[in-house]
Amino acid sequence: MEEIDKNTDGAGEEGGSFEELISGIESEINAVRLHKQGAYAIACARISGTVLTEAMASGVPHELATEMAGDTWASLMGLALVEPTPEPKG
Repeated sequence: MEEIDKNTDGAGEEGGSFEELISGIESEINAVRLHKQGAYAIACARISGTVLTEAMASGVPHELATEMAGDTWASLMGLALVEPTPEPKG
């Protein structure tokens, strides 16, 4: 009978292949997710630009139209709006 090497459990190369497989799948998932996030950001930018363009074409003052476009961007991107606090006078 052949003696079985007690230092291996049969998972040596297979374990490495499994780790490589999982790592490859993880990389693919991350790349797809990043691509989708980029496409979403581009769509949000286009929508915000349309808000700015349409607001200005409708006679909305530039500062207000810019604020509207920024609010649209923040809302679509899921960002919380932070209002600056006024400096105390005195």
